[in-house]
Amino acid sequence: MVAKSNRKSSMKIYEVKGMKRLLALLLSMVLVLGFAVGCNNEKDDGGTPGGTGDGGNQNLPGGNVDVPHNPDLEDLKVWSFTNEIPDAILRYQEMNPDSQVNNFNIIRHVVSDQDGLYEQAIEPALLAGGDNAPDLFMAEQAFVLKFVSGSFSGYAMSYSDLGISDVEGKIKAAQLADYAVDAGRRDGEVVGLRFQETGSCFIYRRSIAKDVWGTDTPADIGAKVGSGWDNFMAAAADLKAKGYAIIYGPGDVWQVARDGAAEGWVKDGRLVIDPARLQFFELAKTLNDNEYWLGGGAWSDGWFAGMSGASDPAVFGYMGPAWLINYVIADNCGIEIDEETDEITDMGTFGDWAVTGSPVPWAWGGTWLFGHKDLEGDKKAAVAEILEWVTLDTTNDGFQYHFANGSLYAGSTRFADEAKKFEDGTFTKDTVASKVVMDKSDGSLDFLGGQNMFEEFIPAAAGAKSTHWHELDRSINGEFQDQAVQYYTGAKTLEEALEDFRTWAKDTHGLD
Repeated sequence: MVAKSNRKSSMKIYEVKGMKRLLALLLSMVLVLGFAVGCNNEKDDGGTPGGTGDGGNQNLPGGNVDVPHNPDLEDLKVWSFTNEIPDAILRYQEMNPDSQVNNFNIIRHVVSDQDGLYEQAIEPALLAGGDNAPDLFMAEQAFVLKFVSGSFSGYAMSYSDLGISDVEGKIKAAQLADYAVDAGRRDGEVVGLRFQETGSCFIYRRSIAKDVWGTDTPADIGAKVGSGWDNFMAAAADLKAKGYAIIYGPGDVWQVARDGAAEGWVKDGRLVIDPARLQFFELAKTLNDNEYWLGGGAWSDGWFAGMSGASDPAVFGYMGPAWLINYVIADNCGIEIDEETDEITDMGTFGDWAVTGSPVPWAWGGTWLFGHKDLEGDKKAAVAEILEWVTLDTTNDGFQYHFANGSLYAGSTRFADEAKKFEDGTFTKDTVASKVVMDKSDGSLDFLGGQNMFEEFIPAAAGAKSTHWHELDRSINGEFQDQAVQYYTGAKTLEEALEDFRTWAKDTHGLD
């Protein structure tokens, strides 16, 4: 928890982090393409931080520290779309000087997933093999099945074959969510596990809740916006009557409808439109026709402005996992600091937020870790050691405990800036995959008015699932949203929009 006396530095850290991530996003795009790439802010494909609907926790490619390259050591190549795990591996080396991981140079290849750039970069690297291939690589929800059971599934070695003992027993002992574990199984064998839990909640402004309903407690607000869409729409009407928008735009509802589905887009080669996803058309139309939202796209300037209270009307809340708080809302909460005096001139919405239940259970994103199929010898053992520390270790020395409690860089000399944040109390916390770790961790944040967010996010994770995920999600989700916009803005009837969607699915992916 951020100490009260350190609130000033805490808010300053949030401001600076936001600028770094913006620069990271632009720089990583330039590194991959050589020119700037635009994004369609109306689409949100269900990914995690990194681009159009992919979130915001991007830092400078390759991490934020310079590590000397030892020519006498073999390279261990790590590919990711954020620097969380690549940097964590460097920290692991520092924390464990006798580990076999220190026998390798950790080569971090961090590529933003803006507009699918990470996929576009790693796929040819896997196909090329040899020195180009990653030794340890990551995938996120929007495309994880491609690397588990889809077109690129042959490039990952099972955790058991890597040398991790009793994988199933450790999964059970850590109390990992079944839906996330199942997403990483190939023919019953675990080939990928994740470290972050992304069960999602409704994240709202306390001051607006008090103005509308006279209370801001999570239980009271959860009864207003949670437990079904009927309650949500009734709350939207109350908020509009007082001059507020319940959410910013369609992306905020699409994520919930998308992940609330029971079935995936494809079954036995045929297109399936799950009722929960079809419901998005009418939910969006109701919100649009009644002006319950502002109507703009997620990841746009207006979407971020709502987080600082600068939108008109003010936005009551956003729906998402803990990373949306730490890496997006906190970065855009509107803290202003006088450059000459270094004094805070505006606190923005810092401390005015709280977390409660979502209208329906759902999850958004997550990062799965894989070891390459051709690993052998000492490198294979080193990768196995890293994977076990990140995904299965539930001790207080494991990555997940440090990640949940914000203590990973405490006392680090290699990561001096991060160590200073821990000393100042300005570190962030996050939800993790192991319920065992979550149960013994404290998720209290000053940003949330002192609320322990884990009390809401732990039960949210229990209702999430992955049976509806599919390798083609990113492509099909985007087209479905395009047709929904055509419908709720009045350009097409419901029948026309659905018929055009079916025709597109047939022409593009051969789906009946």
